Amino acid sequence: MLLELLKEDNIQTGIEASDWKDAGRKAGKPLVKRGSVQPEYIEAMIKNVEEMGPYIVLAPGLALFHGRPEDGVNEISLSMATLKEGVYFGAEENDPVEIVFVLGATDKDSHLELLAQLSRVLQDQQAVEAIKDARQPRDILSIIGDKINKE
Repeated sequence: MLLELLKEDNIQTGIEASDWKDAGRKAGKPLVKRGSVQPEYIEAMIKNVEEMGPYIVLAPGLALFHGRPEDGVNEISLSMATLKEGVYFGAEENDPVEIVFVLGATDKDSHLELLAQLSRVLQDQQAVEAIKDARQPRDILSIIGDKINKE
């Protein structure tokens, strides 16, 4: 499921972000462009972090932006961006964040398999470092595919 949703045109590498909000907006842009989510979904994700804190920073250097389906999700979707320089979310030992994902889920269950696969990839520190260093979206997909196929 992960490789079905994370397509080359949903991956950006080496982007510049002025802060965590900018990182979230830029990482979500491919999903808006594709029509997978509405522009207001991106702003709802940011508002959630403003209200609840940096709960989306799941591990050192990794953030997973998401919101509620009713905030503007048209289809289950995933995008990703690696940042040229890490940004701070106020997540203490997990800052700075260098890899940002944006998840659009259409309900509370359909994305669980996706998250499980993503979690397995991101638990492999070598894979995470390789993703950070990758310069092309196809290289990131290859890293993820290799990790998933080894399981």
